[in-house]
Amino acid sequence: MLRQELFAPSSTGEQLWEHGLVSRLLAAGSLAARTAGLLALIETPEAMEAYVFRAQGQDDAKRRAHRCIEAAQEASRLATARGWLR
Repeated sequence: MLRQELFAPSSTGEQLWEHGLVSRLLAAGSLAARTAGLLALIETPEAMEAYVFRAQGQDDAKRRAHRCIEAAQEASRLATARGWLR
């Protein structure tokens, strides 16, 4: 469900994955460690799913979903600032 919400067809999230923008942001090497760690959670659909599926209960799953949302927002902000997204 999280994937459908954040990365729906024609969404900003989908563009992040489709164009490999999260990987580009991580490869640039100019991100703070916390930001890089956050973006690594959503670098690929598989990475995000694995992160969420490792949750140890409902509260942990909610916390992890919130971090994925935060990561997608930050990736979108950074990619837009670099002119990679409109």
